[in-house]
Amino acid sequence: MPQFEYAGMQNGKSVTGFIIATDQADAGKKLRAQKINPTKLNVSNNDGDADPEPATFLGMQVHSDKLKEIDIMMFTKKLETMIKSDLPIMDALKLARRQAKMPGMIKVTKSLIDDLNQGHSFSEGLEKFPQYFDDSYINMIRAGESSGQLAKFLNKIVELAEKKIKITKDIKGALTYPVILLTVALLVTIVMLIKVVPIFAEIYGSLGAELPASTQKVIIASEFMKDPSRGGVLFGTIFSALTINWYLTKKMYNLRKFWHGLSLKLPAFGDLIMKSIYAKIAMVLANLLSAGVSIIDALDISSKVTNNILVKEGIDRVKIEILEGKSLSQLFAQEPIFPMEFSEFMKVGEKTGSVDEMFTSIAVYYEAEVDNAVGGVKALLEPVMIVLIGAIIAGLLLTLYQPIFSMGDVIK
Repeated sequence: MPQFEYAGMQNGKSVTGFIIATDQADAGKKLRAQKINPTKLNVSNNDGDADPEPATFLGMQVHSDKLKEIDIMMFTKKLETMIKSDLPIMDALKLARRQAKMPGMIKVTKSLIDDLNQGHSFSEGLEKFPQYFDDSYINMIRAGESSGQLAKFLNKIVELAEKKIKITKDIKGALTYPVILLTVALLVTIVMLIKVVPIFAEIYGSLGAELPASTQKVIIASEFMKDPSRGGVLFGTIFSALTINWYLTKKMYNLRKFWHGLSLKLPAFGDLIMKSIYAKIAMVLANLLSAGVSIIDALDISSKVTNNILVKEGIDRVKIEILEGKSLSQLFAQEPIFPMEFSEFMKVGEKTGSVDEMFTSIAVYYEAEVDNAVGGVKALLEPVMIVLIGAIIAGLLLTLYQPIFSMGDVIK
């Protein structure tokens, strides 16, 4: 059957995608059944029989196999759209392969098709690519296969991925501004030390007078920065220290735990990091529990959404103690890494018997909290960083002009 590319409106939102149908009228009917009002509906040019292969040059692959989280999300969204149109998973994967442009996606879809041809399930094929499809993804697919509602669970995966990407984007957005301003402050300081301070040093040197201690220190720093060998030693020392710290942190569990704990205590940023972790954990638990995954397995998988050791240890303790018959709300309340709101939401869910909906509510709550935290960080950092840059420049200039202010003592 031909494939149609469409654009339209669904629940007030613009949507695009592909749909399989016998003709254009049938395609329009299927779209309206999905409550999509099509504004464009054309036969897709990607309906050829030739399967793409990774581009090569002199026998070597041109592009990397690496796939980003958004690439996996778009792949999942395409599958959901096609399976909603009653297309078998094999045909959906074949179309996804024909549309694939990135080498990684071409190889993934080819492998999945081969596995299906050999009698393996879709979820078993995904297990070969843990770098792209985590335990949460595979368990959701497995639940969709067993219940016959694969499209529904693909939709849940897409929603989860979209929320994760949004949270990550918000955090990066909050970090971008201070990083840029700190870089500017560092560059301005280096330029002043290398270009401006030597001029003052030459002037004061001709006077032959003793300079204030603060001015002498700035001049010494300037001379250090101007000397390539000394500058190389400085940057080499900094680089070595960072490399050693990275290596030791990677190898030493307690040191890594210390840094993870410290990151959660950072002014403004610690709160943002924690709330983003809570939101991700709650989203994963909500989706897994709604898919019928046991609470033990769901907790185990949810602990993998973060690398923070303190959070992982907290979830591991909950996972062990829940076997003793204690309630989730009671166990999470005992963990100091989790706030009171987390356990209070759970109490409500336990009383109503809707634990998965409870975690959905927690996720929604902390998504809003992440948005508020991002806004708070930006509002706090903008004036702080401007004042910091001003203070650095003003401090350097005052130090350099200090001898001039006391010229009577300098010139004898």
